[in-house]
This record gives sequence, C-alpha cells and structure tokens, in this order.
Amino acid sequence: MQESSRKVRFSHIGISLAESETIYGILNGTFHVLEEDQEIFFTDAGVAGSIKFSFPYPFSDPFFDLFSEGWYQIKHVLKDMKRRRNKDLEVQFYFDGLLRDEGVVHFGLIFQLKNLNQHEFEMAIEKIEYQVDTITMELFKKREGGPTSTYTYNVAKRRWIRQNEPYET
Repeated sequence: MQESSRKVRFSHIGISLAESETIYGILNGTFHVLEEDQEIFFTDAGVAGSIKFSFPYPFSDPFFDLFSEGWYQIKHVLKDMKRRRNKDLEVQFYFDGLLRDEGVVHFGLIFQLKNLNQHEFEMAIEKIEYQVDTITMELFKKREGGPTSTYTYNVAKRRWIRQNEPYET
C-alpha cells in the first residue's frame, strides 16, 4: 500500500545490489521511491558506504505511524549493514520540517550518523523516532534562521544534538 504521490528519495554509494534492493523494497511497500545510485561519486576509501533517505514528510508521530513496520525493518537492515563492515557507514535521514498546530512548518531537518562504532550507531538509530517531541519543542522554542537544522549523535552525551549547538559538559 503506497502513500500519496510524494516520492521518497533513496541515494546510496558503496552498498551492494542486494542491500539496495532490500532497502528499496521496504521503502516501496509504503511510498513511491526515487532511487539514485551514486557509485560514480564514491571516492572516500575510509567509508564503507553512504545512504541518504529524503522523506517529503514532516518529522512527526504520524510519519512513524504510517511507516512503523518499514521503519523497524530499515533500522534492522542498517544495523546489520554496519555490523558487516569494518569501516564507517554514513547514513542521513532528511525530513520536510515538523508539525505544528496541525500544520506543517517546512524546513530541512537532517539526522546524520557518521564516525560511530557499532554500539553507538545502534543506540543513535534506535533513538531517532523518540526525538519527535523533544526536537519539536527545542526548534520552536529557539527557532532562529536557517532553512535546515542538522542533528548528529553525541556519543559523550548519548543523545542527538543540533549541530552548531554549544557543547556543554
């Protein structure tokens, strides 16, 4: 059952055909998918692969309700891919804003996973869907400029932190 005509963009570099087909199949179970194999741009020998998901949906509980089984499967596949590699697997999730008062506030919201060991990677990916309320409150409380907000996983704090946010000890 596919949801609307909005397309989820799935870009990848340095992953196997079986891995890309598995991810495509999971995404295609819920969404229309536009896949981009960017193998010709792969030059970083320190990275075992890069995957980008661009969801034209706000980062919200309704998104995770719509994609619940698929989200669980995507997390499982990504954790398995990371486990099978000795190098870094970079993953990026892009969402089109947040919900506010039943409307969508459009801006880029990005979650980046890179330079993490297996355990840190698993912790980070498991926490994404539980950040909806926290990030919504944080961004609307201090919404200053910029068309994009990027979050990276802070290993020391064991939480997602907005880039350019001052590091507190």
